[in-house]
Amino acid sequence: MLATGCASPSLELIAAPFKKPGSLLGHDGYALTNEQIDDIPYASMGVRIGGSAPVIMILANINGAKLHWASADRVVLITERGRLVKTIGMPRDLLSTRWTGADSLLPVLRRVPGTEDSRVGRIIDLRPKDDFSVPVESRCEWLGEETLTLVGRKRRTVMLSEHIKVEKWRWKAENRYWFDVDSGLILKSRQQYCPEVAAITMEVLRPAIEPPPDAV
Repeated sequence: MLATGCASPSLELIAAPFKKPGSLLGHDGYALTNEQIDDIPYASMGVRIGGSAPVIMILANINGAKLHWASADRVVLITERGRLVKTIGMPRDLLSTRWTGADSLLPVLRRVPGTEDSRVGRIIDLRPKDDFSVPVESRCEWLGEETLTLVGRKRRTVMLSEHIKVEKWRWKAENRYWFDVDSGLILKSRQQYCPEVAAITMEVLRPAIEPPPDAV
């Protein structure tokens, strides 16, 4: 079953056990077993920041194509078709993301591994240390197929490398995305939006119902 939902009092009760240290019982370091994760009645994703232990975030709200994922300690990650576009409660928050052209990673799925897609541009705002209208350039490259195991289930994916560059900061990084071969949706990603916050790895544990990648 695909789960969606809005924030409710039970959200904190479900999420709270996942952040307790020393209770890593499940697969890949999660605080619960695969069976217990399957029993969560909300869409959910596993999140790691850098090399930290994973936590589970619950889908708290849907606003158009934007999905709001909440943790027990009130951190919120907002994604749009798998892209991280805003954060709340991080050491340095991503306030907004504005695309300078159409942003769709789907065309990359139709290309040959080893080839590059056209460049993608976006403008981001961050705080604290307020930094507004920061241009980000990126180029995307196929890396071929890979089988992921998520909550005990094998999923066939295609992997994309996104090389990002921020001239203003003299900073470069690499983001990666794993697309489900059947649906084209992003099942896993590793994304970094600034040098002060380590790369954020997100894995879909129970998917949300969201617009297909072709939708505008």
